[in-house]
Amino acid sequence: MIIKSIELNNYRLYKGVNKISFSLENDKNLFLISGENGFGKSTFLHSLLWCMYGRQMADIEESYRKEIQNAGGGYNQMQRNSLNEFCRQKLNVEVSQSMLKALKKRGYTIENEYLKQWSQYAVSLEFSEVFIPSIPCRSLKITRSYDIMSDEENVEILIDGIKNELTSEIGHEVFINDFVLNKDIARFFFFDSEKIVSLAETNTIDEKRKLCSAYNEVLGVKKYEDLKRNLENLRLRFRRKSDDIESRNKLTSMLSKQKSLYESITENEKETVELDDKLLSLRKDNEKLQMQLMREGNGMTIEELKRQEDVVTTTKKRDEEYKQRLKTFLEYAPFAISGKLLQQAKNQLEHDSNALQSQNDIQNQNILLQNISKELLAAIEQLSIAEKNKKELDNSVQKIVSKYQNQSTDGVPLLNVSKETYDEFLSVYNNITTTYKIEFEHLTDDYRKNKQILNNAVRKVSNMQNNENDSIIKNIRRSKNEIEKKITDVEAQIRQQHEMRGGINKELAVVSRQISELSKKVSLDDSDSLKDKVAEKLIVELNTFLVSLKNEKKFSLERRIKGTMNKLMHKSNFISKVEVSIFDDIIDINLYANDGNIIKKESLSKGEQQLYATSLLKALVEESGIQFPVFIDSPLQKFDKSHANKIITEFYPTISKQVVLFPLLHKELTKNELEIMKPFVNSAFILRNENTCSFIQEVDINDLMKE
Repeated sequence: MIIKSIELNNYRLYKGVNKISFSLENDKNLFLISGENGFGKSTFLHSLLWCMYGRQMADIEESYRKEIQNAGGGYNQMQRNSLNEFCRQKLNVEVSQSMLKALKKRGYTIENEYLKQWSQYAVSLEFSEVFIPSIPCRSLKITRSYDIMSDEENVEILIDGIKNELTSEIGHEVFINDFVLNKDIARFFFFDSEKIVSLAETNTIDEKRKLCSAYNEVLGVKKYEDLKRNLENLRLRFRRKSDDIESRNKLTSMLSKQKSLYESITENEKETVELDDKLLSLRKDNEKLQMQLMREGNGMTIEELKRQEDVVTTTKKRDEEYKQRLKTFLEYAPFAISGKLLQQAKNQLEHDSNALQSQNDIQNQNILLQNISKELLAAIEQLSIAEKNKKELDNSVQKIVSKYQNQSTDGVPLLNVSKETYDEFLSVYNNITTTYKIEFEHLTDDYRKNKQILNNAVRKVSNMQNNENDSIIKNIRRSKNEIEKKITDVEAQIRQQHEMRGGINKELAVVSRQISELSKKVSLDDSDSLKDKVAEKLIVELNTFLVSLKNEKKFSLERRIKGTMNKLMHKSNFISKVEVSIFDDIIDINLYANDGNIIKKESLSKGEQQLYATSLLKALVEESGIQFPVFIDSPLQKFDKSHANKIITEFYPTISKQVVLFPLLHKELTKNELEIMKPFVNSAFILRNENTCSFIQEVDINDLMKE
């Protein structure tokens, strides 16, 4: 499926009819639509999604959901805001209040039908090479329009130029979703190249769940899961017709409860959306009041006041701690000031310590020698030898012992201190001569900085308290406090809604399990028994097939992501392995380096994150086999020269049969990059702007950079 033409009529910046026809005569697949910032590139992309999905575009991208919320009146207000400004001004001149009331009541008449040229806007997409099962189809045209006077949206789908019963029977939104492009996977075909790095930052459970849903849709898994679900529902219908009245009634009751729980979830989601809108509105009002306070000279919010008061409390406590530490340091100051005297005291203490130690050693040695001498003399006395010989031995022993007895030569110690006192002195000395100065400087610096913070915080709190006496500020503050209280209440309600939804989901899981168990026990009528067995057999086969299909798609996707990333990146074999893991409805994609460790995606550069997201998109699109044009805004943002060249030559030419790029010339597409791209470019268009209205003009690719 490729797009043959796109037509914008009075849509936002685009006044009147603006049409682009895409040439399909050659096999070049790139189409460039360029223009200055503010000339309508993003608006053009926005118009395509609005044409196809209308209100459902909020489900495609978070930025579109926020735009609808910020419109001030939801989707309807966004539609009213999308009329071209020139047309809006023209209507203000041409249409009186009485004419407007009559038109809303009776509709357009011959007299006022001319107003449609200003009151309506529309976007049309015409496709060729379309395949719709069982319906011959050469072309398909989707037109979505809106009339600001009647406040009505209209969708028209033409197959080969005429309306078809299929589109009316199943509904336009369902037809587009099922036969053109499912909204869950539209983000892979319409994307901002700079913003797709969000795919690399998919961390929350909700984000992983959305990615898994899109993954199942893209790879065709969802169709088989829907078929399995339909067969399970069919089996339940058989049991609801059973003659087993007791079990049947119990099953009916459980199914009714299940339905009620689903309705509760829907109602809960609706209420949550309403609360989100209310919260957004309250925050806007709060911001306005904050601006008023700033204009009146008091821009501090209550939260900021509380923060400043907390700062005062904390810094005061820290101030006391610093003072105590400084007091301790000052106690050692006299030692530090004494300098040479402290050094002399240390030398004397060392000398005295050595002298005492020497005296103790000599005393201990002499005692030991005396003990040895006594024992030797006693032993000699016991010997059976001549008395003369005993005396000679006694003299020899005493002579030898006296030879090794010593007297102290170090003199008397001047400072007789204990070892504990000496060790304590050394500790103080080492502290003063090594870290005392540095620590003291750090402490005084911290004390000074803390004092400055304390003084600033005290001054801010004091100023605010003085300003609060002003009557104007008082009134604004009172209104702001009321709104902030409402914001707190709404946030609490939203949390409560989320908690309720969690409880409902748990209860729903229990009920679904009970229904599954009960359905096995209900006896069936003979007429349905055979059908039920066939359905059961098909479900078993589908379960087996789904396991096989998911594994096959999983391995194929891993291979494609790894191959594309290593091909596009500077680093050879940067990724050694890609692992796609799916548990229930949550998907995780992990990248592994050559050493076997997981590569954290947040550690990648923005350019590498963009390459990862680009590789994931390419892998999903290729694996899906879906033939649909790819639209890329800011195509080469964040890429360096080498990466950009690879994207131009290896990504854009292969991602789809038709790729439409929206580059900002000289910034997102340089002259050199355009030269590399030219062999793949089919045609180029420039967005021009005159008097705040944009229009589209085709240009020769060789003249594009001259614009």
